Amino acid sequence: MSKKKLKIAQLVLPWISLPPLTYAGTERVVYNLTEGLVKKGHQVTLFSVGESKTSACLEYVFEKALGLQTDVMKTLKSSFYPLIHVAHCFEKQNQFDIIHSHAQFLALPFATISKTPSLHTFHRSYDSLSEDENDLVLRYGKKLNFTSISNHQRIPGVNFVATVYNGVDTEKYKPTTSPKRNFLFWAGRIIEKKGPKEAIEVAKKLNFPLILAGAITEVDYFESEIKKEIDNNLIHFIGEISEDKMIELFQNALLTLVPIKWNEPFGLIPVESMACATPVVAYANGGVKETVVDGLTGYLVEEKLGVKELVKKTRAILEMNKVQYQKISKNAREHVVKNFSLEKMVNDYEKVYYQILGL
Repeated sequence: MSKKKLKIAQLVLPWISLPPLTYAGTERVVYNLTEGLVKKGHQVTLFSVGESKTSACLEYVFEKALGLQTDVMKTLKSSFYPLIHVAHCFEKQNQFDIIHSHAQFLALPFATISKTPSLHTFHRSYDSLSEDENDLVLRYGKKLNFTSISNHQRIPGVNFVATVYNGVDTEKYKPTTSPKRNFLFWAGRIIEKKGPKEAIEVAKKLNFPLILAGAITEVDYFESEIKKEIDNNLIHFIGEISEDKMIELFQNALLTLVPIKWNEPFGLIPVESMACATPVVAYANGGVKETVVDGLTGYLVEEKLGVKELVKKTRAILEMNKVQYQKISKNAREHVVKNFSLEKMVNDYEKVYYQILGL
C-alpha cells in the first residue's frame, strides 16, 4: 500500500533565485530536492524569491533576490528582510503537512511554536558558531528535528533524526567521450580555507596546468596570495562560471584538487567531480572523508602532511597508465551513482518526512 502524498514546504533564504544562474551549492541542492519531490507526486511549495523558476508552487515576499552574501551571519543579524521571508513561510504553516527549512537559525524559534512539524537542514558547519548562535541551536536543538548532511557535521545536544547526503544530477554530471585530461581543476569560492593557494603550489611543483574557477569573496586574500600566481600559461583563473561550464571542466580535468582546510560539512565539488568520472585529491577534512574513498575514487591526504603529500598523490594519478586511470575513473562514477544521486537524496528525505509524521 503506497503512502499518502504530502503537502511539503521547502524554505530557503532569499539570497539568490532558483535554479541559480551560476554555480551555487546549497541553492542547487534545494532546487533539485524540490523538483524531485514534485516528480514523486507531492504537493510542494517553495519559499524563495519571485524571480525563481520551479515546477512547485512558488511563494515569496521579495520579487528580486537579495544577493549572494559574503557574510551571511552579519546579514542575518543586521537586516529584518530574511526574518520577514522566513516568517512568511510559518504564517502559512496550516497549508502543509511538514515544513523543511534550509534557513539556518532564523526558522528555529518559529518552528518551536508551530503546530506543523518541521525538519531543519543546516548547509554549514556547527564548528564555528558564535556564543549566541550556539546558545540558539542548543536551546531548540532537542525540541526540533534535524538532518545532518554528513555524519561529521553532527554535534551533541541536537536531535539528528538522520543523515541525508546531498545528491547530484548524475544525468547532467556525467563523463564525456574523449575527455582531454590535460589540466588540474580547482573550484569554489576564492577563500583561504578552501585551499586555492595549495592547489597552485601543487600545479607549480608538477609543472602541470591548473584551472581555478569561482567567485572572489575574500578580496584581500585574492589580491595578496592568488592574483600574482595567475600567468594564464600554467595557472589560469576564469572567475565565476555557469553550471554547464563547471561540468565541462570536471569532465575534461585529469583530477580535481580539494585541499580544503576546514571541516566543511559535505562539499559538493568532489562529488560532482567523481560523477564526471574525474578522481579527487583532497585534504581529509570534514565531509570529504565520507565522499571520497581513499585509493579507490581518488586520494585523501592528512592536512598536517601538507602540499608535499598532495603533490605525491597527484603525481600518482598523473603517472597511472591508461588501464589504471580508467579503473579509478570508473570507480569514482559508480560510487556517486550508488551513494550520491538525486534520486537517493530525494528518497531519503521522503523517508524522513514520513518518519517524523509517523506514516
